Amino acid sequence: MSNEDDELPLTEEDAGVAFAPRAFAHAEMVACDECLRGNPPTRMNCLYCGAALPAPAAGDDLRRPTLRPLEAWEQGFNVVLPWPQGEQGQLSVDSLTEAAALLHLEAGQLREMRDARTHLPLARTATRDEAALVERKLRALGWRVEVVADEALGVETDPPKRVRKLEIGADALAGWTSAEGEGVRVAWESVTLLVAGRIARKRIEVEERRGGGRRRGAESDVVETREFHEDERALDLYVAGSIINWRIMAENFDYTCLGAAKGLTAAENFKRLVETLGQRAPRAVYDDSYRSVRSHLKFAWPLAEQTEAGSLKRIAPGRYNAEAVTSMTNETQFTRYGRLLQYFRLRELSTPT
Repeated sequence: MSNEDDELPLTEEDAGVAFAPRAFAHAEMVACDECLRGNPPTRMNCLYCGAALPAPAAGDDLRRPTLRPLEAWEQGFNVVLPWPQGEQGQLSVDSLTEAAALLHLEAGQLREMRDARTHLPLARTATRDEAALVERKLRALGWRVEVVADEALGVETDPPKRVRKLEIGADALAGWTSAEGEGVRVAWESVTLLVAGRIARKRIEVEERRGGGRRRGAESDVVETREFHEDERALDLYVAGSIINWRIMAENFDYTCLGAAKGLTAAENFKRLVETLGQRAPRAVYDDSYRSVRSHLKFAWPLAEQTEAGSLKRIAPGRYNAEAVTSMTNETQFTRYGRLLQYFRLRELSTPT
Protein backbone atom coordinates (compact mmCIF):
# COMPACT_ATOMS: atom_id res chain seq x y z
CA MET A 1 0.00 0.00 0.00
CA SER A 2 1.36 3.44 -0.92
CA ASN A 3 2.09 6.10 1.65
CA GLU A 4 -0.80 8.44 2.40
CA ASP A 5 1.31 11.39 1.27
CA ASP A 6 1.39 9.92 -2.26
CA GLU A 7 -2.26 10.81 -2.70
CA LEU A 8 -1.87 14.53 -1.91
CA PRO A 9 -2.89 16.72 -4.87
CA LEU A 10 0.04 18.36 -6.65
CA THR A 11 -0.40 21.67 -8.43
CA GLU A 12 1.44 22.82 -11.55
CA GLU A 13 3.30 25.31 -9.36
CA ASP A 14 4.51 22.44 -7.14
CA ALA A 15 5.73 20.53 -10.18
CA GLY A 16 7.81 23.44 -11.42
CA VAL A 17 9.46 24.57 -8.17
CA ALA A 18 12.55 22.40 -8.47
CA PHE A 19 13.40 23.63 -11.98
CA ALA A 20 12.37 27.29 -11.91
CA PRO A 21 14.30 29.51 -14.37
CA ARG A 22 17.43 31.19 -13.03
CA ALA A 23 20.21 33.47 -14.23
CA PHE A 24 23.77 32.21 -14.77
CA ALA A 25 27.11 33.95 -14.49
CA HIS A 26 29.29 34.34 -17.58
CA ALA A 27 31.70 31.70 -16.26
CA GLU A 28 28.84 29.19 -16.01
CA MET A 29 27.80 29.54 -19.66
CA VAL A 30 28.69 26.76 -22.12
CA ALA A 31 30.27 27.75 -25.44
CA CYS A 32 28.95 26.04 -28.56
CA ASP A 33 31.69 24.28 -30.55
CA GLU A 34 29.97 25.25 -33.81
CA CYS A 35 28.97 28.92 -33.47
CA LEU A 36 31.02 29.75 -30.32
CA ARG A 37 28.09 31.50 -28.65
CA GLY A 38 27.38 31.07 -24.96
CA ASN A 39 24.46 28.97 -23.73
CA PRO A 40 22.95 28.34 -20.30
CA PRO A 41 24.38 25.15 -18.73
CA THR A 42 20.85 23.72 -18.57
CA ARG A 43 20.71 23.20 -22.35
CA MET A 44 21.56 20.09 -24.38
CA ASN A 45 21.62 21.91 -27.73
CA CYS A 46 22.75 25.36 -28.79
CA LEU A 47 20.06 28.01 -28.51
CA TYR A 48 21.31 29.67 -31.70
CA CYS A 49 22.43 26.97 -34.15
CA GLY A 50 20.95 23.79 -32.67
CA ALA A 51 24.27 21.91 -32.43
CA ALA A 52 24.88 19.53 -29.52
CA LEU A 53 26.61 21.27 -26.63
CA PRO A 54 29.54 19.87 -24.65
CA ALA A 55 28.79 18.89 -21.08
CA PRO A 56 29.16 21.81 -18.64
CA ALA A 57 31.95 21.78 -16.08
CA ALA A 58 29.40 21.12 -13.35
CA GLY A 59 28.30 17.89 -15.09
CA ASP A 60 24.66 16.87 -15.43
CA ASP A 61 23.38 18.62 -12.31
CA LEU A 62 22.03 21.62 -14.22
CA ARG A 63 21.24 20.09 -17.59
CA ARG A 64 17.62 19.58 -18.56
CA PRO A 65 16.31 17.56 -21.53
CA THR A 66 14.61 19.46 -24.35
CA LEU A 67 12.09 16.71 -25.22
CA ARG A 68 11.06 18.42 -28.46
CA PRO A 69 8.50 16.68 -30.70
CA LEU A 70 10.27 14.61 -33.35
CA GLU A 71 9.57 14.84 -37.06
CA ALA A 72 7.96 11.84 -38.75
CA TRP A 73 11.24 10.86 -40.43
CA GLU A 74 13.41 11.05 -37.29
CA GLN A 75 14.61 7.97 -35.42
CA GLY A 76 14.53 8.65 -31.70
CA PHE A 77 15.11 7.01 -28.35
CA ASN A 78 12.36 6.05 -25.91
CA VAL A 79 12.76 6.32 -22.14
CA VAL A 80 10.53 3.49 -20.96
CA LEU A 81 8.99 2.69 -17.59
CA PRO A 82 8.95 -1.12 -17.58
CA TRP A 83 6.50 -3.26 -15.67
CA PRO A 84 6.59 -4.75 -13.07
CA GLN A 85 8.18 -1.78 -11.36
CA GLY A 86 9.11 -3.18 -7.96
CA GLU A 87 9.33 -0.57 -5.24
CA GLN A 88 8.35 2.36 -7.42
CA GLY A 89 4.90 2.30 -5.89
CA GLN A 90 6.56 3.64 -2.72
CA LEU A 91 8.22 6.68 -4.32
CA SER A 92 7.84 9.92 -2.38
CA VAL A 93 5.82 12.93 -3.45
CA ASP A 94 9.06 14.87 -3.99
CA SER A 95 10.38 12.17 -6.32
CA LEU A 96 7.13 12.15 -8.27
CA THR A 97 7.07 15.95 -8.48
CA GLU A 98 10.67 16.30 -9.68
CA ALA A 99 10.32 13.48 -12.20
CA ALA A 100 7.13 15.03 -13.62
CA ALA A 101 8.82 18.42 -14.04
CA LEU A 102 11.80 16.79 -15.75
CA LEU A 103 9.49 15.01 -18.21
CA HIS A 104 7.27 18.07 -18.82
CA LEU A 105 4.28 16.23 -17.36
CA GLU A 106 1.83 16.93 -14.60
CA ALA A 107 2.43 14.93 -11.43
CA GLY A 108 -1.03 13.37 -11.61
CA GLN A 109 -0.35 12.14 -15.15
CA LEU A 110 2.93 10.55 -14.13
CA ARG A 111 1.30 8.91 -11.12
CA GLU A 112 -1.29 7.29 -13.39
CA MET A 113 1.45 6.06 -15.74
CA ARG A 114 3.33 4.58 -12.81
CA ASP A 115 0.21 2.68 -11.75
CA ALA A 116 -0.81 1.47 -15.25
CA ARG A 117 0.71 -2.03 -14.86
CA THR A 118 2.22 -2.13 -18.34
CA HIS A 119 5.34 -0.98 -20.20
CA LEU A 120 4.98 2.72 -21.05
CA PRO A 121 7.19 5.32 -22.76
CA LEU A 122 7.75 8.34 -20.53
CA ALA A 123 9.56 10.39 -23.17
CA ARG A 124 11.00 10.17 -26.68
CA THR A 125 14.22 12.05 -27.37
CA ALA A 126 16.03 13.05 -30.53
CA THR A 127 19.47 11.80 -29.41
CA ARG A 128 20.89 8.97 -27.35
CA ASP A 129 22.71 11.49 -25.12
CA GLU A 130 19.46 13.21 -24.23
CA ALA A 131 17.81 9.87 -23.48
CA ALA A 132 20.77 8.87 -21.29
CA LEU A 133 20.47 12.16 -19.40
CA VAL A 134 16.77 11.54 -18.71
CA GLU A 135 17.55 7.99 -17.61
CA ARG A 136 20.30 9.10 -15.18
CA LYS A 137 18.18 11.81 -13.63
CA LEU A 138 15.16 9.55 -13.19
CA ARG A 139 17.28 6.79 -11.67
CA ALA A 140 18.73 9.33 -9.23
CA LEU A 141 15.14 10.05 -8.16
CA GLY A 142 14.47 6.35 -7.59
CA TRP A 143 12.76 5.47 -10.89
CA ARG A 144 13.73 2.27 -12.72
CA VAL A 145 13.69 3.11 -16.42
CA GLU A 146 15.56 2.06 -19.55
CA VAL A 147 16.16 3.38 -23.03
CA VAL A 148 14.75 1.58 -26.09
CA ALA A 149 15.84 2.91 -29.48
CA ASP A 150 13.31 3.35 -32.29
CA GLU A 151 15.65 1.19 -34.36
CA ALA A 152 14.97 -1.76 -32.02
CA LEU A 153 11.21 -1.40 -32.61
CA GLY A 154 11.56 -1.09 -36.40
CA VAL A 155 8.25 0.73 -36.90
CA GLU A 156 9.42 2.82 -39.87
CA THR A 157 11.79 0.29 -41.42
CA ASP A 158 9.60 -2.83 -41.02
CA PRO A 159 5.89 -1.93 -41.01
CA PRO A 160 3.25 -4.51 -40.04
CA LYS A 161 2.38 -7.17 -42.60
CA ARG A 162 -1.32 -6.92 -43.40
CA VAL A 163 -2.86 -10.42 -43.42
CA ARG A 164 -6.02 -10.90 -45.49
CA LYS A 165 -6.81 -14.52 -44.65
CA LEU A 166 -5.62 -17.36 -42.43
CA GLU A 167 -5.58 -21.13 -42.52
CA ILE A 168 -5.85 -22.71 -39.07
CA GLY A 169 -4.12 -26.10 -38.88
CA ALA A 170 -3.47 -28.54 -36.08
CA ASP A 171 0.20 -27.62 -35.65
CA ALA A 172 0.57 -24.33 -37.50
CA LEU A 173 -1.09 -21.18 -38.73
CA ALA A 174 -0.72 -19.91 -42.31
CA GLY A 175 -1.30 -16.31 -43.33
CA TRP A 176 -1.75 -14.62 -46.72
CA THR A 177 -0.92 -10.97 -47.35
CA SER A 178 -2.61 -11.11 -50.77
CA ALA A 179 -5.03 -13.33 -52.66
CA GLU A 180 -2.21 -14.71 -54.79
CA GLY A 181 0.94 -16.51 -53.74
CA GLU A 182 1.65 -18.94 -50.95
CA GLY A 183 0.85 -18.39 -47.33
CA VAL A 184 3.50 -18.04 -44.63
CA ARG A 185 3.35 -20.82 -42.04
CA VAL A 186 3.90 -20.16 -38.34
CA ALA A 187 3.97 -22.90 -35.71
CA TRP A 188 1.51 -22.37 -32.88
CA GLU A 189 4.35 -22.79 -30.39
CA SER A 190 6.13 -19.76 -31.87
CA VAL A 191 3.23 -17.31 -31.42
CA THR A 192 4.25 -15.13 -28.46
CA LEU A 193 1.88 -12.16 -28.29
CA LEU A 194 -1.56 -11.01 -29.47
CA VAL A 195 -2.20 -7.27 -29.16
CA ALA A 196 -5.76 -6.03 -29.64
CA GLY A 197 -6.84 -2.44 -30.22
CA ARG A 198 -8.58 -0.06 -32.58
CA ILE A 199 -7.11 1.98 -35.41
CA ALA A 200 -8.84 5.28 -36.03
CA ARG A 201 -8.46 7.66 -38.94
CA LYS A 202 -9.82 11.18 -39.23
CA ARG A 203 -9.78 13.39 -42.31
CA ILE A 204 -10.76 17.07 -42.20
CA GLU A 205 -11.28 18.96 -45.46
CA VAL A 206 -11.50 22.74 -45.19
CA GLU A 207 -12.56 24.72 -48.26
CA GLU A 208 -11.67 28.42 -48.26
CA ARG A 209 -12.65 31.21 -50.63
CA ARG A 210 -9.80 32.96 -52.43
CA GLY A 211 -9.61 35.74 -55.00
CA GLY A 212 -12.07 38.59 -55.54
CA GLY A 213 -14.73 37.09 -53.28
CA ARG A 214 -12.71 37.49 -50.07
CA ARG A 215 -13.78 40.05 -47.52
CA ARG A 216 -11.32 42.90 -47.16
CA GLY A 217 -8.98 42.33 -44.21
CA ALA A 218 -10.10 38.75 -43.65
CA GLU A 219 -7.42 36.05 -43.51
CA SER A 220 -9.75 33.58 -45.21
CA ASP A 221 -13.42 32.81 -45.67
CA VAL A 222 -14.22 29.21 -44.78
CA VAL A 223 -16.82 27.98 -47.23
CA GLU A 224 -17.25 24.43 -45.98
CA THR A 225 -15.70 21.98 -43.54
CA ARG A 226 -16.07 18.23 -43.97
CA GLU A 227 -14.99 15.53 -41.52
CA PHE A 228 -14.63 11.81 -42.21
CA HIS A 229 -14.02 9.19 -39.51
CA GLU A 230 -12.95 5.53 -39.59
CA ASP A 231 -12.60 3.32 -36.54
CA GLU A 232 -11.76 -0.37 -36.93
CA ARG A 233 -10.74 -3.22 -34.65
CA ALA A 234 -7.21 -4.53 -35.15
CA LEU A 235 -5.21 -7.51 -33.91
CA ASP A 236 -1.42 -7.72 -34.12
CA LEU A 237 0.17 -11.17 -33.96
CA TYR A 238 3.83 -11.58 -32.97
CA VAL A 239 6.09 -14.65 -33.15
CA ALA A 240 9.28 -15.65 -31.37
CA GLY A 241 12.51 -14.15 -32.62
CA SER A 242 10.94 -11.24 -34.50
CA ILE A 243 9.73 -7.74 -33.78
CA ILE A 244 7.67 -7.66 -37.00
CA ASN A 245 3.97 -8.44 -36.69
CA TRP A 246 1.03 -9.65 -38.74
CA ARG A 247 -1.93 -7.26 -38.66
CA ILE A 248 -5.55 -8.35 -38.99
CA MET A 249 -8.18 -5.65 -39.59
CA ALA A 250 -11.71 -6.66 -38.62
CA GLU A 251 -13.58 -5.18 -41.60
CA ASN A 252 -11.24 -6.36 -44.33
CA PHE A 253 -10.54 -9.99 -43.57
CA ASP A 254 -11.67 -13.36 -44.95
CA TYR A 255 -13.16 -15.28 -42.02
CA THR A 256 -13.49 -18.56 -43.93
CA CYS A 257 -10.88 -20.02 -41.58
CA LEU A 258 -13.52 -20.13 -38.83
CA GLY A 259 -15.43 -22.82 -40.70
CA ALA A 260 -18.81 -23.63 -39.18
CA ALA A 261 -18.19 -21.07 -36.41
CA LYS A 262 -18.30 -18.20 -38.91
CA GLY A 263 -21.09 -15.75 -38.11
CA LEU A 264 -22.94 -13.05 -40.02
CA THR A 265 -21.10 -9.91 -38.88
CA ALA A 266 -17.46 -8.87 -38.85
CA ALA A 267 -17.73 -7.93 -35.17
CA GLU A 268 -18.71 -11.42 -33.99
CA ASN A 269 -16.30 -13.11 -36.40
CA PHE A 270 -13.39 -10.96 -35.21
CA LYS A 271 -14.17 -11.86 -31.60
CA ARG A 272 -14.30 -15.59 -32.43
CA LEU A 273 -11.04 -15.34 -34.38
CA VAL A 274 -9.25 -13.72 -31.45
CA GLU A 275 -10.57 -16.42 -29.10
CA THR A 276 -9.52 -19.18 -31.49
CA LEU A 277 -5.99 -17.85 -31.90
CA GLY A 278 -5.61 -17.46 -28.15
CA GLN A 279 -6.76 -21.04 -27.53
CA ARG A 280 -4.53 -22.56 -30.22
CA ALA A 281 -1.31 -20.68 -29.29
CA PRO A 282 -0.19 -22.07 -25.89
CA ARG A 283 2.64 -19.55 -25.32
CA ALA A 284 0.83 -16.45 -26.56
CA VAL A 285 0.02 -13.61 -24.18
CA TYR A 286 -3.16 -11.72 -25.04
CA ASP A 287 -2.98 -7.96 -24.37
CA ASP A 288 -5.89 -5.55 -24.87
CA SER A 289 -4.51 -2.71 -22.72
CA TYR A 290 -4.03 -0.26 -25.60
CA ARG A 291 -7.43 1.35 -25.20
CA SER A 292 -6.88 2.05 -21.50
CA VAL A 293 -3.36 3.50 -21.93
CA ARG A 294 -3.86 5.58 -25.09
CA SER A 295 -4.09 8.78 -23.07
CA HIS A 296 -0.65 8.02 -21.56
CA LEU A 297 1.04 7.25 -24.89
CA LYS A 298 0.34 10.65 -26.44
CA PHE A 299 3.12 12.40 -24.47
CA ALA A 300 5.93 10.37 -26.05
CA TRP A 301 4.05 9.13 -29.12
CA PRO A 302 1.49 11.71 -30.29
CA LEU A 303 -0.98 10.92 -33.05
CA ALA A 304 0.34 11.24 -36.58
CA GLU A 305 -1.01 14.39 -38.23
CA GLN A 306 -0.41 15.71 -41.73
CA THR A 307 -1.83 18.73 -43.54
CA GLU A 308 -1.52 19.20 -47.28
CA ALA A 309 -3.06 21.33 -49.98
CA GLY A 310 -6.03 19.88 -51.81
CA SER A 311 -7.58 20.82 -55.12
CA LEU A 312 -8.55 24.28 -56.40
CA LYS A 313 -12.16 24.86 -57.49
CA ARG A 314 -12.93 27.74 -59.86
CA ILE A 315 -16.32 29.21 -58.92
CA ALA A 316 -16.26 32.38 -61.09
CA PRO A 317 -13.81 34.43 -63.18
CA GLY A 318 -11.02 35.48 -60.84
CA ARG A 319 -12.57 33.60 -57.92
CA TYR A 320 -11.76 30.14 -56.66
CA ASN A 321 -11.88 27.98 -53.56
CA ALA A 322 -8.79 26.30 -52.15
CA GLU A 323 -8.90 23.10 -50.12
CA ALA A 324 -6.64 22.03 -47.23
CA VAL A 325 -6.74 18.42 -46.03
CA THR A 326 -5.64 17.35 -42.54
CA SER A 327 -5.28 13.64 -41.80
CA MET A 328 -4.86 12.14 -38.32
CA THR A 329 -4.40 8.53 -37.23
CA ASN A 330 -3.24 6.49 -34.24
CA GLU A 331 -1.91 3.68 -36.44
CA THR A 332 1.79 4.35 -35.81
CA GLN A 333 1.13 4.82 -32.10
CA PHE A 334 -0.65 1.46 -31.90
CA THR A 335 2.19 -0.22 -33.79
CA ARG A 336 4.81 1.30 -31.48
CA TYR A 337 2.94 0.09 -28.43
CA GLY A 338 2.66 -3.47 -29.72
CA ARG A 339 6.33 -3.50 -30.73
CA LEU A 340 7.31 -2.29 -27.26
CA LEU A 341 5.29 -5.09 -25.65
CA GLN A 342 6.94 -7.63 -27.98
CA TYR A 343 10.38 -6.18 -27.18
CA PHE A 344 9.92 -7.03 -23.52
CA ARG A 345 8.10 -10.29 -24.30
CA LEU A 346 11.10 -11.55 -26.28
CA ARG A 347 13.38 -10.63 -23.40
CA GLU A 348 11.11 -12.48 -20.99
CA LEU A 349 11.19 -15.61 -23.15
CA SER A 350 14.97 -15.49 -23.44
CA THR A 351 15.52 -15.17 -19.68
CA PRO A 352 16.16 -18.55 -17.98
CA THR A 353 13.51 -19.39 -15.39
